[in-house]
Amino acid sequence: MKRLIYFLIILLAAAVTSCTKTDYLYFNDSARVQLNDTSTITSTFFYEPNTVLRDTVYIQVNTIGDVSNKERAVKLVQVVEPGVLNPAVPGVHYVAMDDPALKHMMVVKGNQVNAMIPVVLLRDASLRTNSFRLRLELAGNDQFGLGEKQSRSCAVVFSDRLERFYSWRTDTGVSPAVSRFGKYSTRKHQFMYDFLKVKIDEAWYQALAATGALDNYKNALKEGLNEFNSNPANIANGTAPMRETNVAGSPLVTFP
Repeated sequence: MKRLIYFLIILLAAAVTSCTKTDYLYFNDSARVQLNDTSTITSTFFYEPNTVLRDTVYIQVNTIGDVSNKERAVKLVQVVEPGVLNPAVPGVHYVAMDDPALKHMMVVKGNQVNAMIPVVLLRDASLRTNSFRLRLELAGNDQFGLGEKQSRSCAVVFSDRLERFYSWRTDTGVSPAVSRFGKYSTRKHQFMYDFLKVKIDEAWYQALAATGALDNYKNALKEGLNEFNSNPANIANGTAPMRETNVAGSPLVTFP
């Protein structure tokens, strides 16, 4: 029995070593590329003047393998997501990733191990009423193979209206803004913007977090909402108490 157990341990160790070596070779057999972050990117034209018709978000790609002293092209393609109601349309909502005008920017520079790849968004009129989703995925080419499967694609959600920002991307504990401002709604976001008269976005949130001012702003917003809800004119016209939507009986807008 002891010999059998010893033999099984040797076999298991050999299998683990083999897997480790296989994985190592997988990432060292050629130059590969993968995304630095696969989190959904959100963007909006809402805060921009009407004259701004384009905006650019950037996706960081990291290389695996030897560094080259030559410029190497990176390929990103749109992929279809079943069930998505508003997929972005190239030429309408964004500049196609294979557009010749972007070619010189879709590269990892010589002697570099990462690059910021631009995604140029277009301010189409349809963005005022809908949020559009663009799922991009890395594709192999003669310069790069592909890195880890889970690090090959990400989505960009954008519109010309208020959008969730990263720290408020969900209504769960993974989004730190929930603990200060509670459940997200567009109506609440609009109230915050109207009351504070500043962009309510990721940069704003991070600036307050860095200075320890989040609770002060939360308390100011609570007071402002109480004043709005107690205003006789707002009560008379039916806008108070403020609700998340115009549907009767929808949840009230509140702050923790």
